[in-house]
Amino acid sequence: MKRLMYIHNFILSTTTLFILTFSISQLNVNAEINHKSLTVDATDREKWVYFSLSESDVVDIKDQTTSIKWDIGFKRTAIITNGGVSGPGDSATLILTETSFDNIDEAPKGDYVSDTDQIPTFARGDGWYTYTGPPNHWILVNEKIYILRTAKGNYAKLRFIGYYENNDAKEGSGHISFEYVLQNNGTRFFINSPPASVNAIKKLTITWAEVKKN
Repeated sequence: MKRLMYIHNFILSTTTLFILTFSISQLNVNAEINHKSLTVDATDREKWVYFSLSESDVVDIKDQTTSIKWDIGFKRTAIITNGGVSGPGDSATLILTETSFDNIDEAPKGDYVSDTDQIPTFARGDGWYTYTGPPNHWILVNEKIYILRTAKGNYAKLRFIGYYENNDAKEGSGHISFEYVLQNNGTRFFINSPPASVNAIKKLTITWAEVKKN
């Protein structure tokens, strides 16, 4: 009888262990972190180039006012986001200046701002770039980190790297390079294992201890 009870308890504990392990695995799988560094050709002075952070690519958009497939639009130095007056999405940005890109593990809460008739979000303050004027007429990116809420409500951190095809020589203007990290699962975390998994791990440890004790 005792042997049967032991086997029964072991099966229950092992099942619980499997469920918790599976849950943690699912949690980490769902935490889809997309980290990219790339360049968008925004040399056309007449047409917007629409970019999707989740697709990590330029997307073909017929009407920006009705589509949520794009997150950011580029046209030379002009940049718009899919929210506010620029599109039907949920896009808005928050600017961070007193930190570094790598140190941001979570999108902070704050006053995220969408594009308005007066000014796009990336042009706020002194904007995302500085124009040097003559004689060089260079476009130099400002050291800012942008927290972007995407058209579909996910969060990304983004920084601009350069404006030229060859940034060292400042040749080939209108090629905007940037780096971003996108969290696709709806949370604010830019890491693979958000703190929410800690409780599950603690429960798993306790359960395994009970199995060994029995």
